[in-house]
Amino acid sequence: MRDDTPSLLDLSGSGPAQGRFEPARLTQARARRSVTKTDLAAEVGVSAAAIGQYEAGVNSPRAEVLDRLAKALDVRPGFFGVGRPLARIDTVNAHFRSLRSARVSDRQKALATATLVWELTFALERHVRLPEADLPEVRLGSSPAEAAALLRRHWDLPDGPIKHLVATAESRGTVVAVRPLAEIDSVDAFSVVIVDRPIIITTPRRTENVFRHRFSIAHEIGHLLLHSDSGEHSAIIEKEADEFAAAFLTPAASMDAALPQRLDLAALDRLGRTWGVSPTSLVRRMVERGRTTESSARRAYQRLSAVYDSKADPTSAYPGEVPTLLRKAADLANDHGAPVPVLAQSLKISPAQVRDLLGETDERPVLRLVAGG
Repeated sequence: MRDDTPSLLDLSGSGPAQGRFEPARLTQARARRSVTKTDLAAEVGVSAAAIGQYEAGVNSPRAEVLDRLAKALDVRPGFFGVGRPLARIDTVNAHFRSLRSARVSDRQKALATATLVWELTFALERHVRLPEADLPEVRLGSSPAEAAALLRRHWDLPDGPIKHLVATAESRGTVVAVRPLAEIDSVDAFSVVIVDRPIIITTPRRTENVFRHRFSIAHEIGHLLLHSDSGEHSAIIEKEADEFAAAFLTPAASMDAALPQRLDLAALDRLGRTWGVSPTSLVRRMVERGRTTESSARRAYQRLSAVYDSKADPTSAYPGEVPTLLRKAADLANDHGAPVPVLAQSLKISPAQVRDLLGETDERPVLRLVAGG
């Protein structure tokens, strides 16, 4: 999760001449496009061994090969130069959801996306002062519930529901981004810290229902707090993050006062809409608080699976749960002389890719040409 010793190049942005080749940039661009060395080699007209040598720093590509690499990977040739901030994907640890189904290439692709999001954040910070990261230090050995209570105190949150979780996290310096499934398929959500900047990335699979989305964000915050020094992936760690999310969103003391005395799904649905959690999670909370049994909970889960529409409450209906930090920062940067093309030049990618990273949708009408018969 935490990137304790990131490999960074010249954070000032000055530094060596752009003509020098940075091997890690090729790895980053290739991983983000999920292209194998063999396929990339075939596209640019070199051997797979040559691609391996470029990424290992044994050899550097000739200028014409560099141009073909840039075209194949949809970046500018300058993308591969040294002298810009870079977090190498092989030095970044993250906690992934759906880890078992994710291949190594899937995880590398996701990490490459995270490092580019961080680079965009860094580029924006040259023009706009973003909220500083504000996560408390959790004492070693603290339980998930203790960490959840600590964060509520640290963020000065009220005892009741957290109305706008994503907006709250972003106001405390955590970058939240939603990336398309095609980009990080097999990975539902993950979190990482790069140079003290917490980043949470999730997918439409998690955001299509606001309650699932909120729980996922809280789950990732739990990783950031509880597992900051661990690159381990295990069922125990995932369970701790789930326990943190439950305790953070629905504190035990509040639930003891609010939960019904018996399983009443209609009452749990109303309570869930107040607290921003699903009735399924509240059934689990009733088991944990001794209000019902596991067998009764299983029957409730079965009833809920038959009647509960997971898409009934889309994230878009809850503005406080839609990430806006990067987009608002870009708007402010634009107002102060750094529009998207300037950011794109800094990152050595296209303006369209910057807008995509910012979460902007292209709302221009599509021109469709029909060939004459």
